Amino acid sequence: MASSKKDINSSVTKPKQANCIIIRAKETNEECLKNIQSILPHFEPIILKKYGNEYTEKEELISKYNMPQDLCEIGKFYDHEGSHLWYYYVYGQLTRSKEVKELKNLKENVIASQLLNRDIYGDIAIVRSGPTTSNIDPWLSMDKLAQTVIFYETHDPKMVFGDRERKRFFEKLGMKDQCPILSCVIGFDYD
Repeated sequence: MASSKKDINSSVTKPKQANCIIIRAKETNEECLKNIQSILPHFEPIILKKYGNEYTEKEELISKYNMPQDLCEIGKFYDHEGSHLWYYYVYGQLTRSKEVKELKNLKENVIASQLLNRDIYGDIAIVRSGPTTSNIDPWLSMDKLAQTVIFYETHDPKMVFGDRERKRFFEKLGMKDQCPILSCVIGFDYD
């Protein structure tokens, strides 16, 4: 294992604050979704020095944290607390076909699959993001992200995303949220 990759069971001290959390696919399975304590060991909190610019974030994740060369945005999801001013932005690799998954010898990332409600393969990196007009606190809470993983066991990420986007849209117009309007996100599935 490369020295910049941290094993989830290693004794390496994790930073107290992180603006990015990597979830490695290697050790994830259905058992790790049972509760927050079984999710947390799979989080690798890091501090991106180039946070805030998608191109430089990807560059740093690839060069310093052994993320794949074809790293790109593979999804977004909102938290479990009802926020609509920011969301979690997910970097990973596109795996559109069975052949690509087999060629790259990728393992399903069970935690990522639950967050995005589709099969996700390989490692992912999560940062906070939002509309360009947002003033986003970059720091992530591992406990809150784990609670969000549990939340999506019973909530559809596409529906939650649509509801929060609708709320933000009407708020931006200075109007009350139009909850009776059904919301769904077309094209949400990045793969």
